[in-house]
Amino acid sequence: MSSTRATTELTKDSSRTSVSQPRRSGSFFLYRFSLLTAAAGFILVMAGGLVTSTDSGLAVPDWPLSYGSLFPPMVGGIRFEHSHRVIAATVGLLTLTQTLCILFLERRRTIRWLALVSFALVVFQGILGGLTVLLQLPHEISIAHACLGQAFFATLVILATALSPAWLSERMVLQPSKEGRKLAKMAVLTTAAVYLQLILGAALRHVGWLPDLIGAHAAGAFAAAACILWTAGTTLRQYRRNRLLQGTARLLPWLLMAQIILGITTFAQGAAVGAATAHVAVGALLLAACAVLATSVYRFIVRPLQPTLMTGRPLRAYLELTKPRLTFLAVLTSLLGFFFAAPLASFNAHLLLAVFFGTALVGGGSGALNQWMEREADGRMDRTKHRPLPSGLLSPRSALVFGIGLSIAGFLILSLGANPLAGGLAALTAGSYLFIYTPMKSVSPLCTLAGAVPGAIPPLIGWAAVRNSFGIEAWILFSILFLWQLPHFLAIAWAYREDYAKADFKMLPIVDPDGDLTSRQIVLYLLALIPVSLMPAAFGLAGWLYFLTALISGLTFLGFGLAIAWTRSNVSARRLFLASIMYLPVILITMTLDKVI
Repeated sequence: MSSTRATTELTKDSSRTSVSQPRRSGSFFLYRFSLLTAAAGFILVMAGGLVTSTDSGLAVPDWPLSYGSLFPPMVGGIRFEHSHRVIAATVGLLTLTQTLCILFLERRRTIRWLALVSFALVVFQGILGGLTVLLQLPHEISIAHACLGQAFFATLVILATALSPAWLSERMVLQPSKEGRKLAKMAVLTTAAVYLQLILGAALRHVGWLPDLIGAHAAGAFAAAACILWTAGTTLRQYRRNRLLQGTARLLPWLLMAQIILGITTFAQGAAVGAATAHVAVGALLLAACAVLATSVYRFIVRPLQPTLMTGRPLRAYLELTKPRLTFLAVLTSLLGFFFAAPLASFNAHLLLAVFFGTALVGGGSGALNQWMEREADGRMDRTKHRPLPSGLLSPRSALVFGIGLSIAGFLILSLGANPLAGGLAALTAGSYLFIYTPMKSVSPLCTLAGAVPGAIPPLIGWAAVRNSFGIEAWILFSILFLWQLPHFLAIAWAYREDYAKADFKMLPIVDPDGDLTSRQIVLYLLALIPVSLMPAAFGLAGWLYFLTALISGLTFLGFGLAIAWTRSNVSARRLFLASIMYLPVILITMTLDKVI
């Protein structure tokens, strides 16, 4: 809800171009990072299978720590269960970082929603993992935990595929056809059949080798194998021009053969650890490959032409008005303040929901009102002219009513569901963003400082909702966010200074064409951020792990700032922007982990 709302636009124009254009640095970075995240997700699946295969699920009786420590003795089943938890925490960090990067850098709405789904899945997966331990391995939760892990991994693989250069290649698009629609339906059916097999397999592993389950799993294997072979064969035979479809279809029979061999070996050896774990891992790969093939068929055959505008999609237009990516960041940081203010021993779900929905509605309403106020300026800039108001998809009156309604609803939820202080902070956030920062953009380069204030208030909202007061800890969180926004936004203003000039916005890089003052301020803010980011360790919000992480991250962030000061190039500005996206989730998640442990 701050000046950082404009940061979502850094790479927005690049994704509006034809699919045949070369990928820009942000997209290439996302693709590489998505591969890393998917690989980590696969390791997590294997680690979970190893825990079940070795009966180590209850080797550690508490959660999320292991015997009250982050470093328990790695003996017996503890080494499997605790390693699984460490890997899961790492995957959660990677998924959150990937989600934030996609929300900031990716324009395709389907990809943004899929990223949010992946983050929701990993959070839910962690909750199920904790319940599995705390409730002593109930069959229903254990099976759900295992199957959700497979779905989560498949989602990561689909994301990595959709971010790949092949996915955006115009040469791989084929003409829609009746055969293509039939293949798409069969590919979805195949994916469902494989997932059903994984559910039955999880039931066998957790409930036991019951004759009925064995029979159902064997029958399901024949049905799934028939679907896989038909789908792969049809793809290979009819769509030779598409490399992605061909590559995935060629992979399926090999994975199927390996899975059948491992299944027979697992049964013959009485669920030996090696065979059983490999069977789980290959099953995850098979599910992911089927899901990728199904989505690829829809992408390249059934719906090959993807419109760049939101024509005919009013619901999506209203969603676009809320600036969902920045609203997501505001909600996330408000929940961070809530988490640090709330005692670990108690959990107030009612209060948590009030903070979540109240902040989301106020943030979305502020975004809509901001677009209403800047509709004419947005129409003059290349990167914003396709928004709902400049494009004419929504009327200004509709946006005004929508924004006011959301803002009032969020204010009431926070005031009545939490306390008037939290509601007042939300009103202050919206008011300063709309009536100070927004008009200042056309008047003074000091607008960056003014916009950083409402962007840093959300943690105070979460803190005030719990404590009904402020503490030094809350102001530390505020200061970190405030200082982080300044180099983050200046990097964007530098990269898009020509576009801002079209709208007559007085950003600092526009009034400072040589970049002397801009680069000095970036370095100054980054230097100030380092000691401020270390303050949580000094005031008991975090420990030594956070201290080291914040110090290393801050120095790295500073290095990117010095690079832009030295080169004054758009490439350095984009790299600083990407570094800022990486910096924030790393230190906030480490701070959270330090509180838990």
